Amino acid sequence: MIKKMICVLLIFMTLLLEGCWNNRDITDLGIVTALGIDKAADGNIEITFQIISPSSHGGSQSGSTSSQIGSSSTIEISSEGADIFDAARNIIPKLSKKAYYSQIQLLVISNEMAEEGLDKMWDFFERDHEVSRLFRVIVVKSGTAKSVLEATALANPIGAVEISDSIDNQAFGKSVKIQAFKVSELLSEPLTGLVTGVIDPGGSNKLTDMKVEGGAVFKNAKLAGFLDNDETRGYLFASDQIQSTILTIANPAEQGNLVSIEVAGSSSDLTAELINGKPKLGVEITAYGNIGDEQGSADLTELDDVKKLESESEALISKNIRDMLNTSQKTLDSDILNFNDLLYKHNYQDFEKIKGDWNKFYRDADISIHVQFTIKRSGIITKPAYEQSPSSQ
Repeated sequence: MIKKMICVLLIFMTLLLEGCWNNRDITDLGIVTALGIDKAADGNIEITFQIISPSSHGGSQSGSTSSQIGSSSTIEISSEGADIFDAARNIIPKLSKKAYYSQIQLLVISNEMAEEGLDKMWDFFERDHEVSRLFRVIVVKSGTAKSVLEATALANPIGAVEISDSIDNQAFGKSVKIQAFKVSELLSEPLTGLVTGVIDPGGSNKLTDMKVEGGAVFKNAKLAGFLDNDETRGYLFASDQIQSTILTIANPAEQGNLVSIEVAGSSSDLTAELINGKPKLGVEITAYGNIGDEQGSADLTELDDVKKLESESEALISKNIRDMLNTSQKTLDSDILNFNDLLYKHNYQDFEKIKGDWNKFYRDADISIHVQFTIKRSGIITKPAYEQSPSSQ
């Protein structure tokens, strides 16, 4: 009896030990690092695939371009289709491999396709089980997504990684990083706008000459317009995404000279409530930083000068936020800070009464801004080494 039970158990265990039944050799896969989406001349969707190809394996495949740096390279191949999935399958005759999407780093969308709407393309990225949800999303301000992916990469062997590194570098403070899972989340909230990164090729075919800066604003899944660099910084402050940036302000001790303040940390608190049936919205910023550079020879560690530097920093951050809000409210009509969700969570019953007219309420809403900035350090010196003589002043 025991022997029979052991046999049955062993048979049952072998059924569970399926092994690598769906194992695929890496040489049989086209590992996609980036996708570019454009509008084709015939109205179809054109997808450009950037695929890893080790340089030691020889030249590029037929019908593709190759950008080869160091010990590895990528090839870029394009195909068309009625929708994303159709275009993705139409790559097979050109690639002779199955496209593998789990390593995607970047999705580049042309201005024209962004204006048509993310809803025309996003279902594929949510539905396919192999697609990574961590890739970054960026919109081409002028030009095509194909031209961006085919551009020469100089700082990294893989162009998608070079652009992703620029997006991920938070020291600039004027570019937006948003990943696929966050786009999916915001698309599920119809009253909420979303902001993606922007790349401007500027007519160049080199990635190092292209500018990764600013923000692309969407409303109802369609591109509504763009934020400039300062407005983008205001958005990052208000949405609690700023990590570092440089504030260039007037030198309080020497007229005509400038001081650069390095923002070292920041936190944001958004408030939303209904008073007499009208939304009262607010943005509160607490930030700190250091003196990074000074034109002139004054000692700016004096208390009065520090207070002036803090006040000027607060004024500049407030202006960036105010300009961003004016653009989002009056020009683009997109609630990119998600105030509607705050009201929904904290004043559900009242919000339901104005939900249908939220766009108008947001457009006319009075949004208060309060910024508190603190200077922490002046670096390892208190005043510049060079000191002007009285005769030269």
